[in-house]
Amino acid sequence: MLRRRMNDRISNMNDTTKSVYTSLGIVFSVGAICLGLKVRERTDIGGIQATTRVAGSSRMLASRSNDVNVPAADYFYELSQKLKEQYVEPVADDQKLATGAIRGMIASLGDPDSTFMDKDQFKAFLNARTGKYEGIGADLVLSTENHTTAPKTPGQPSAGEISPEEALVLVREIPRVQVVNVVPGGPADKAGVQVGDTVDSIDGHWVVQSDLIRKFRIASKKFNEKKMSRADLEALRTEIRIKFERAIFPMKAKDKLFMGKAGDVNVVWNRNGTMRKTKITKGVSSLSGFTVKNDTVMLPFQEGSAAQLKSAIQGKSSVTIDLRHNTLGDIQSMKQCLEVIAPKGEYGYFVTNRHDTPTPLNVLKGNSNPPKIHVLTDKSTRGMAEAFALALDSKGLIPHDKFLLGGDRTNRQIVQLPDGSGYTLVTSEYQAKLAKSTKSMTARKGGVK
Repeated sequence: MLRRRMNDRISNMNDTTKSVYTSLGIVFSVGAICLGLKVRERTDIGGIQATTRVAGSSRMLASRSNDVNVPAADYFYELSQKLKEQYVEPVADDQKLATGAIRGMIASLGDPDSTFMDKDQFKAFLNARTGKYEGIGADLVLSTENHTTAPKTPGQPSAGEISPEEALVLVREIPRVQVVNVVPGGPADKAGVQVGDTVDSIDGHWVVQSDLIRKFRIASKKFNEKKMSRADLEALRTEIRIKFERAIFPMKAKDKLFMGKAGDVNVVWNRNGTMRKTKITKGVSSLSGFTVKNDTVMLPFQEGSAAQLKSAIQGKSSVTIDLRHNTLGDIQSMKQCLEVIAPKGEYGYFVTNRHDTPTPLNVLKGNSNPPKIHVLTDKSTRGMAEAFALALDSKGLIPHDKFLLGGDRTNRQIVQLPDGSGYTLVTSEYQAKLAKSTKSMTARKGGVK
């Protein structure tokens, strides 16, 4: 009814007024869609903070005072007791409550790199860390690269009065599902998938992302400038509506590709603006562990790698270390390998956005007579592998004429819970040198500040 009235009014207006009202109507429609998607997506990766008080009989739940400071342990205990006593069904599983609380806490960080995984997801993740992959045989991340949030300026609406234009800005934060490593010989590799490819759709379901919304904003501007017809703008609006009706969110898309040992998936990949259609049969694939071939060492950063590296370089005047396809390394193993291959000294820092002191990456004993070191890297060199390469480079221990890296040097803590689920938590980021103006992380996006 409201749309019919608006259309009747528009039919009686001149062309200039029609342009304005049509554009505004589409902006409000798409803005509402985007804002709804933003809320649902932030529920997946976190970031929504509740503002409603919970009323109850306890001192914690019933209080209306802003001065009440309740310890977190008491808060959790009292809330769990309230659920047990007042929920309509019996609540007997304390572990389930605790796991749910942890899931919510990790999600509240709003950091795509700090994620909660259920039992099956966490098992697949742990297997991948040892080189045993399922799904399409690739490492996938939720990337916010090139997605920036415009800073709030005076005069803009408050959080409770978000305009459609702000909603379109917020949607830029929606991460893309991006390939950061492809297992050689695995299903994705056979299908021609490459590092850097992003997922556009899976089995006909569009993966929610920002590109189409930005395209609309550009088209809306052209329409207002009379550089685009109303018919073309309406066609784009219809395209957006159809895609959102069959949308899948990035978190779900990532799981769909990363997990499962059988079945076909039809995936459309975006490679630098070019769409590629693939049909991939899921299966089991694997990355080689520590191997030595022709003085080239493939060095995964996992338990036992340091001892194997020490044996492999004994008596060698030079060694090539292959750090490609290396995304899920462990910080302790990386440090141990650095002790084996590098002289003693300080090799950079692990920093945070907190006001604590950066943690030096120190080689305490080291190798006083190390071999000449070469490294093989590419965009699948990430995490602790990237930190390792940069640490060696910081001391001039390796040539870097073609020094390609993935651009991720974060240290992630991995925690498994009693029920088999688990989570990753970004705790710091490696920097070869501290900036003079700041000692905090500078490359990360998203997350609680």
